[in-house]
Amino acid sequence: MRPLVALTIVTTLAAISATGLSAQTSPPAQRAAVDMKMDAVPSLDTEGIRKIQTALQRRGVDPGPIDGVYGPLTKEAVRTFQSRYGMKPTGEVDNQTLFALGEVDLAS
Repeated sequence: MRPLVALTIVTTLAAISATGLSAQTSPPAQRAAVDMKMDAVPSLDTEGIRKIQTALQRRGVDPGPIDGVYGPLTKEAVRTFQSRYGMKPTGEVDNQTLFALGEVDLAS
């Protein structure tokens, strides 16, 4: 091994050791998913519902108007999305649905 490469490796390992990080540290979203009940239904405010409606629309499911209201059109869109992605089609936005929509920040 060349001296510069060896020095770089040693320096990197020392920095990792000093910060307490390890190669097995998982990203926060992965750690959170392990600790969450995926069938829990978080409380969503108007802005959260808008995010859900927008995410549904980006995935080709029409939630009706992007108005922050969890009405019958949005509920049916959630049900359709859940069915397409192999989830139980309840129409309720649970943590599993939030993760599938990419809205992890709204999960509880």
